[in-house]
Amino acid sequence: MTDTQTNSAPKKLDDPDIRLAETAIRRAALKARERARRFGHGIIIYENGKMVEKLPDKDA
Repeated sequence: MTDTQTNSAPKKLDDPDIRLAETAIRRAALKARERARRFGHGIIIYENGKMVEKLPDKDA
């Protein structure tokens, strides 16, 4: 590992886009599920090595 590789990790954590990316992805997934449920469509996910369509729970 070079010095530039070890020094880049702390800089990435200081980047608000990187730090908040997981929160944004979770929020986008929740919105996609809500829209799918509202319009009666499924969502496409990657599961067990395959892309599959999942229908949203009607009660959720």
